Amino acid sequence: MIKRVFLVLGTCIALALSIGYFYNKGSGELPVYTTAIERMVIGEEIYRREDSKAFTYPPFAAIPFIPFLALPENFHPALWYVINICVFFYVFCRLNFLVFRWLPGEHNKRKRQLFWILLILLVGRYLSSVFETKANDIIILVLMFESARMSALERYNLMGIWTGLGAAFKATPWLFLPVLIWQKKFLAALTLVTAALVAHLLPDILFPRSLGGSWTLSWYYTFLNSISLDKPVDVAGAWTSWNHLNQSLTATLYRLSTPINTTTGIGISVNLWALEGRQLALLNIAAQLIVILLVILANKRSSKSTGLERFGQVGAVLCGMLLLSPMSSKSHFAILIIPISFCVVELIRDQRRLIIGIHLGIIFLVSTLTTKDIIGKQLGNEILALGSVTWITLITLIATTYGLRRNQNVIVAQYN
Repeated sequence: MIKRVFLVLGTCIALALSIGYFYNKGSGELPVYTTAIERMVIGEEIYRREDSKAFTYPPFAAIPFIPFLALPENFHPALWYVINICVFFYVFCRLNFLVFRWLPGEHNKRKRQLFWILLILLVGRYLSSVFETKANDIIILVLMFESARMSALERYNLMGIWTGLGAAFKATPWLFLPVLIWQKKFLAALTLVTAALVAHLLPDILFPRSLGGSWTLSWYYTFLNSISLDKPVDVAGAWTSWNHLNQSLTATLYRLSTPINTTTGIGISVNLWALEGRQLALLNIAAQLIVILLVILANKRSSKSTGLERFGQVGAVLCGMLLLSPMSSKSHFAILIIPISFCVVELIRDQRRLIIGIHLGIIFLVSTLTTKDIIGKQLGNEILALGSVTWITLITLIATTYGLRRNQNVIVAQYN
């Protein structure tokens, strides 16, 4: 009875603090999405470079915000807060169910408690940033979590649906398509493509564009057709090449390779070497190939894989998504909860996994202990400019790949 009272009190206090934190940060990115759906329903162009904060997502990303049309603008943050809380509650409950499967029994109770302590210490910063920015990352979080959960439960068709919706909501989950083909999960790959195409067509069917043509094509020609994978994204009205908040691989390598323009005074000088043009492009391509190789190694097909391993494989793809994306801001990294959950469980189940433990220790030092609340805004921005979150994600990918490959090698040895 006493435990329940403390649980209820703790929950109420946490909710009260989260409400204060949520509203203290202003409207954030929320008006970007509500403005997009307001324009879409009357057929007005939603892709405008001249906007102070442009809507740069696929058209399907505006559809979940239809309920906001029924409320006055002053109530939008309240509804978004409720949605955020509900999604977090759902994800934590479902993850807790999976942890019970991976660490079953009363004798593992302390290990399950340790799991949650370590997980919050390692990813709490990125989960809180979803609140801070009020971005739509909460939606991609639940879509990708469901993809991982369905993969863990071997329900690959449902995984394809969730991943397809994610690809229509934010283009980077298309990375799952070649991975599923590599794993010979052809039906799941087909389901992914079908779900994504239907979701892409839905806005055109519900709210035809007054200028004619497809919303998706308008999105592509406005923002995507000038993007190149071998250099940082730089699209007028949307993204700039020098942005310390962009923690994608190409953006970080650009900052480390390029001195800031002293005449404009924009940026923080963190360049460690001088590269440009072809040399920088080759560095970017080499780094991206390393990421792709790690994702391939992590997702090697195995007929004897466990639910935890399949969960971790999805996590490896998510790390690849974040690193290969042209734009990855801090709140995007909330999906690291999936690969880091895998790594934490692996460490708790077998504490001899020193390499994973070292990786998680580095994540704690470089991520958790470098928040602006601890070290100050100026130093925090400098560390971000150096690509702290980029390297944390790469470390997470390496640790996840190591854990998966080690498990697969053990299984092969047992059956030989």
